[in-house]
Amino acid sequence: MKAIGSIRYGSSVQGKLFMSAFFALSAIIGIAIIISSDLAEASRIGILWIIASCTFYMVLHEALHLLFMWMFSGGKTRISFVFPAVSVSCDRLFTRKQFIAIAAAPILLLGLILTLLLILLPKGYAFLISILITLNAAASGGDLLQIFQALRYPQDALFQDKGDETDVYSEASREDS
Repeated sequence: MKAIGSIRYGSSVQGKLFMSAFFALSAIIGIAIIISSDLAEASRIGILWIIASCTFYMVLHEALHLLFMWMFSGGKTRISFVFPAVSVSCDRLFTRKQFIAIAAAPILLLGLILTLLLILLPKGYAFLISILITLNAAASGGDLLQIFQALRYPQDALFQDKGDETDVYSEASREDS
């Protein structure tokens, strides 16, 4: 098996710049929408509930990555907490489609669930849900960067997520080894 590259989203300058800019832009847009819609005035949710909800969201976001890794690997997965970040990793190699599904799962699933909650719950919860939708977008910069980077590799590439970086291997080189 031959290494053909790596995705260093957490340690590269470009990765940090992309994630920071994406987070800032998402946060600014989300805050602007929240402020312009007067959702804060209609809210009955206190600051402790907001902090608890945001913390729960972050753990749930990483748990979804973990769940999808486990579903595709059936093997050992890990979660690590290095303040302020939480990351997951696995020793198994994933196909490009699997890797993209793992990266995209939280933003898509939580985005759908939060949008449904925004529609279905009383207006008093709209402020909190809007904050979580903003956090969902803002916190997914690293996931989107991984997806964009993965799409640059061949269809048959294999990915091993190590938490803060991902090694990429050529499936075609399996026959050569």
